[in-house]
Amino acid sequence: MKKILFPSLISLLFLSTLTLVFASTNIWETLFKVKWYKKYSEVMKEEIEFPIFNPEIKALDGKEITITGYLVPSEMYGGDTNYCIISAYPASNCFFCGQAGPETVMEVYPQKKKMFQGSKFTVKGRLKLNPNDPDHLIYILEDAVQIGSGQ
Repeated sequence: MKKILFPSLISLLFLSTLTLVFASTNIWETLFKVKWYKKYSEVMKEEIEFPIFNPEIKALDGKEITITGYLVPSEMYGGDTNYCIISAYPASNCFFCGQAGPETVMEVYPQKKKMFQGSKFTVKGRLKLNPNDPDHLIYILEDAVQIGSGQ
């Protein structure tokens, strides 16, 4: 029985590790699957696009995720010091430069006041979906901690 149990445990450990690696490396691809609809915004006083999150994205709401992104220079969004914005793409190709959609950026609120180091890095935190508030991005990462520099 020990001979059967040991390989099974190794296989299970390998598969669960592979699943975590796959999930963290493809998180942006999942978030890119958002759809859009137009609706009048009382805040903006005009018709704007709001997100429609598919079930795959909704399943991530409130969950801890790990994601790698590029730091968007703070002057592009007002320089607020209690959060930063990361992008799936380098700043020259990001949403704020008109090269990508709003699904490619995320507000990141650090667990501690210390901001993140590097132009590309990996963070872990709790994902919050924002379907209604046009004053914020559609993806928000709360209680974030830097766990590495980007590859």
